Amino acid sequence: MAGFWEIAVEKVVAARHQIRGVAGDGGRVHEHCWVVRAVVRASELDRTGWVLDFHEVDRALARVVAPYAGSFLNDVAPFDDVNPTRENVARVVAEQLVAELGGGRAQVHSVDVSEGGHRATYHP
Repeated sequence: MAGFWEIAVEKVVAARHQIRGVAGDGGRVHEHCWVVRAVVRASELDRTGWVLDFHEVDRALARVVAPYAGSFLNDVAPFDDVNPTRENVARVVAEQLVAELGGGRAQVHSVDVSEGGHRATYHP
């Protein structure tokens, strides 16, 4: 197996949500400080010696999570239609980040979302 490099960027987003179809705490409106961590991987470095510029990844992740900050996720697309679980949030953020960063040498390897010590990871 060939080697590769990974870089990771994290954003903390405070947001409320309600898991549809669940009794108990998850079924009530509640808030979390979601930690969203994106990992970008490359098997080759660029001329500078980077996977990607951390600032580029940071700005892209900030653009992706901005609509969720301070919101009630159930009112924000696509979570007005998709249950806003950690798993679904990780998938949606990953897909949007892939679109933001485009294809090429460096690829989004994973996005994980944690809330209160529980984590879900999606690999696009």
